[in-house]
Amino acid sequence: MSCRADEIAKLDKKISDLREYDKICKQRKEHLNNTTQIIDEILSEGSISDVNLRMLVKRILIHQNEDKSLDIKFEMNGEFNGTVSVFIEPTEELESA
Repeated sequence: MSCRADEIAKLDKKISDLREYDKICKQRKEHLNNTTQIIDEILSEGSISDVNLRMLVKRILIHQNEDKSLDIKFEMNGEFNGTVSVFIEPTEELESA
């Protein structure tokens, strides 16, 4: 194969890769727009619906410590895939349970 044909093949590969990258970027942008719309809806309503909660949160893990305090982890869907921990002080209701 000639040097020119090699260059053309490399450029064709780059074009193909860039088209795939563009497609992925558009999909991620659409996902972010959807996530932004959900958050805007939650903020405007002042509360979160069951449907929106299920779209944002993958699962909630709750662990009760020996001192009766709770460790709560939220595993988020999509762009929120980090975890958040919340510390809740024990209350009389929890202590009597």
